[in-house]
Amino acid sequence: MTTMTAPLQAVADRNDQHVRAYSGSRLILLLEDPTTPAATKDAVLAHLAPWSNAFQRMIRVRAAFETDPQLRALALEHQQEEMGHNQILADSHHTGQTAGWDPVVEAGAAWFVDQLRTLPGLHRVVLAHLVLEAGSLTFSNAGSRAFPGNGYFALHDEADQEHIEMGYRLLAERQDWELRAVTDLLDRAWQIITMVSDRIAELALRDTAGAA
Repeated sequence: MTTMTAPLQAVADRNDQHVRAYSGSRLILLLEDPTTPAATKDAVLAHLAPWSNAFQRMIRVRAAFETDPQLRALALEHQQEEMGHNQILADSHHTGQTAGWDPVVEAGAAWFVDQLRTLPGLHRVVLAHLVLEAGSLTFSNAGSRAFPGNGYFALHDEADQEHIEMGYRLLAERQDWELRAVTDLLDRAWQIITMVSDRIAELALRDTAGAA
């Protein structure tokens, strides 16, 4: 477990607040609700696919644009460990549905891609490990309950916690970050994650209205 300085503990506390709020988002509640029809849960996976594909773009961009040797090594390690997870999702549960292009999902993905291209290195760490991975872990925990035995969610339950810890270790080792800038970034990024998740829930419910 990473030793927390006061500023890093403040970051962790702020991020934990966002994780708890995200746990009450429409998407997480939809998956955790035992009365949600199977067809709606299947539609969630279909509409998750474009975001999962975009996540691969995010981690590639982060690695490609990182110039700090230590942070580039972490980015490349993260990229290697996440490679192909979108295909694992596609193979894990055949829904028979294909998601179309959606402006909200695409806009959210584009925001992350742009930030991971242009922000300072430690801010990329915050986005990749404290937001994207923490969001993924929360979603995977709900997905494991909604889809028992699904290999995609089992994989993420195991891997995401370590990926979050990678981020905290880097912030503990490095002093070249400022608390207010990091917490502001967390606030913005979690709004985007929640926006995309709410949209996926909306699309799944729209596609399966009346499903029993």
